[in-house]
Amino acid sequence: MKRINLSLITVFALLIGLSGCMDSDNTDDTAKVKENEVAIENYLKTDSLGSKAIRDSSGLYYITRKANPTGEVVKIGDAVTVKLNGYLLDGKKVLNIEKDSSYTFPANGYVTPLPGLERSIFLMKSGEKATFLLPFYLAFGSYERVNIPAYSPIRLEVELLKTRTEAQQIEDFIAKKGYTKVERHPGNLIIIRTNTATGDTTKSGVSVEVKYVGRMLDETKFDEGTSTFLTGSANTIPGFDRALRKLRKNEKAIIIFPSSLGYGKSGREKILPYAPLQFEIEITKTL
Repeated sequence: MKRINLSLITVFALLIGLSGCMDSDNTDDTAKVKENEVAIENYLKTDSLGSKAIRDSSGLYYITRKANPTGEVVKIGDAVTVKLNGYLLDGKKVLNIEKDSSYTFPANGYVTPLPGLERSIFLMKSGEKATFLLPFYLAFGSYERVNIPAYSPIRLEVELLKTRTEAQQIEDFIAKKGYTKVERHPGNLIIIRTNTATGDTTKSGVSVEVKYVGRMLDETKFDEGTSTFLTGSANTIPGFDRALRKLRKNEKAIIIFPSSLGYGKSGREKILPYAPLQFEIEITKTL
């Protein structure tokens, strides 16, 4: 199955009004890199803080507009929330987030369609604001977009609102939902039983029919159905399987677990990389 990175590409395509792209002329990329460098340096001469710009080893330049030395640093796997706007160097706006201008995505290490954005968050702390000047190869590349010429350097205005580990995301979710009868199991598997059933818990090697609804912690539903699972099987993600073996026939529960017990750093179709998951489950039959 395809990696979830394709979903991130779709998000950014919508944000910039992308209706397609076409191959640019067979231009010398090396020459364009130099052109971008000159254009960015010229832009910095017009910025009152341009003399304080730092050139990163990747080739981007950045200016810290608001520092927060005590802020949290971003780690791979965190959920990062930013406010974001993007411009051509002539000031034309080409990228913005709708609604409250915030966007949350997994810090996954250069997998978004805008590599300079991911590079930028690792150069910031929560609560900081910065300007990033991206050469084309860290922005939208050598392709012409609807409102972005090929090989365009891009200016990003970024505010890093917060960064949350998976454990923090899970705790935030539990608090938001007001769950009180929370069972905590190894690996940060969380079980909230929503009814009472009698009998033994499900053993390993037993086929069970399970009714389930799977959601991200933001309530986005990615799966729903009734299926048969063999407990203890490697074909079932660990968090789901471990939860089944702690439940009884006819018992209902909400289960929550981190990506280490789910789909990990790759994700799967509608499931983002490093995503904690929640399921409403009920064991309806043992077979």
